Amino acid sequence: MRLSPGDFAVISGALRSAAGEMSEALMRAAHSTIVRESRDFCTSILDAKGETVAQAEGTPIQMNSLSAALAWIGDKYGLDTVRPGDAFILNNAYENGQHLNDIILVLPVFDDDGTLIAFAGNIAHHLEVGGALAGSNASATEIFQEGLILPSMRIDFEKDLYGGPIEQIIEANVRCPDVVLGDLRAQISSVLRGKARLLEMLERYGREKTCAAMAELQDYSERMMRSVIERIPDGVYHGEDTIDGQHAGDPLVPMHAKITVKGSDVEVDLSDCADQVVWPINVPVASTQSGTLTLFATLLGPQAITNAGTYRPIRIVTRKGSIVDPVHPAPVRGRMTGVYRMATAVKRALGAAIPDRTAAAGCDSTLTITLAHRDGGHYNMFTEILAGGNGGAKGCDGAEAIPQILSNTGNAPVEAIERGHPFVRVLEYSLIPDSGGAGEFRGGLGIRKRFEILADDVLLSTNGDRHQSSPWGLAGGDPGSRTAFIIHRDGEEIRIDAASNHALQRGDVFEMVISGGGGWGDPAARNPALIQEDLRNGRVTQGAMKKLYPHAFEAGVAAD
Repeated sequence: MRLSPGDFAVISGALRSAAGEMSEALMRAAHSTIVRESRDFCTSILDAKGETVAQAEGTPIQMNSLSAALAWIGDKYGLDTVRPGDAFILNNAYENGQHLNDIILVLPVFDDDGTLIAFAGNIAHHLEVGGALAGSNASATEIFQEGLILPSMRIDFEKDLYGGPIEQIIEANVRCPDVVLGDLRAQISSVLRGKARLLEMLERYGREKTCAAMAELQDYSERMMRSVIERIPDGVYHGEDTIDGQHAGDPLVPMHAKITVKGSDVEVDLSDCADQVVWPINVPVASTQSGTLTLFATLLGPQAITNAGTYRPIRIVTRKGSIVDPVHPAPVRGRMTGVYRMATAVKRALGAAIPDRTAAAGCDSTLTITLAHRDGGHYNMFTEILAGGNGGAKGCDGAEAIPQILSNTGNAPVEAIERGHPFVRVLEYSLIPDSGGAGEFRGGLGIRKRFEILADDVLLSTNGDRHQSSPWGLAGGDPGSRTAFIIHRDGEEIRIDAASNHALQRGDVFEMVISGGGGWGDPAARNPALIQEDLRNGRVTQGAMKKLYPHAFEAGVAAD
């Protein structure tokens, strides 16, 4: 069916609005700070083939991951066998899930005659899913040690949830059942909202027009992406980066991407990335795909409409047994560390192809900490995703202290942390001067955050990167600063690994020093007026300016 431009605009807008309403419903009903405040989730409308049609603004690494999960479900059950009343749930990283904390819930939507029309789905990061530790188990060597595994299951939406066996299994395996089940109920509310909106569209516009709009929206997105790829010169481009070793001083883990551009098609070959490792930074293949596709989607700009069509021109090649396509049961809890460094290798290859349209490396890590305290038989815990500095790009400095490209999570307010978790107090939350790499356009600043521990036996779990390597500059820019995790105890500074677990005691102070971004372009080309503005605002100190921007120092630039 051929839609009129008016019908396409209205129905496609309704589809995107439905995904947005699902997002708001999930966020407003959630219990945990990581979902409610940090917004670590994603909501989508998918067509009857399980391919993404519309996605709300959410965590990019989770975007398009529902399509990957439904592809696995389709192979396992056959989407043509889905019936009203069915739903699907999973968190298994080896069945096209992400990692175990990310629970996927998908609800089919049927027309009045029982014809499958679409799916309403979401994925949300849960505070914890059991496992060996109350937090991220940095010493896990198998996925079995990371928590409860939910294989892809076809369930009865009414009977198996709402206090049914699925919820009972989850409740029996987690330390904070009220929070975890509260967030699961928020996911249920979200998919029900999506189903309701889809049924309204079917009633208002009819099946034929609604399905035609879904298909055309995907085709439209494909045309947008192909038009962008066509502006990249044909050729083969390489990019490299490294991940911190498991412990300070260990060898770095190499990542390599080869991008081949031909016309409006791209192949991203990741087969030369390192072999899988024994600690939890391996990347499930669904995360590898989402991370790669997200980078290309950013080339579309702020008006991008991303769905399955966006990704059709992009082919991704991995090697089984590598860190970006591991063999079961390799641990994956900290998979964001691996996927970010894979992404910056891809980004560096793009920088070789189109430096004027590519930013330098930012902090480009999901730096997470979990603090957990048990008072009697009750656990109180929270996870926070920390911000860093973005890389500079032609025409603009890097953004300051924001979650990075694959995370896009929100800032957890100090008030929300302290109110819900009385065993910690935030002493400092500040920008770090001189942490952005120098350049014609400098990198964004990193942050410093300090927690005072107010109770004994608080378990700290950390996950991150960039302790042993710096965010690289581009087009002659300088690298950004490095990250550090530090425990202050009895006048001693204890530097800890990027991924680690530690018992904290009352009076300890835990400090996070987060990377700034790399600079873009020759620092000698930076406008002295911008340097003076940085001095005035405390982003660059007078001493650092003398070293980084001698042309400005010689010209007498100084803070007012």
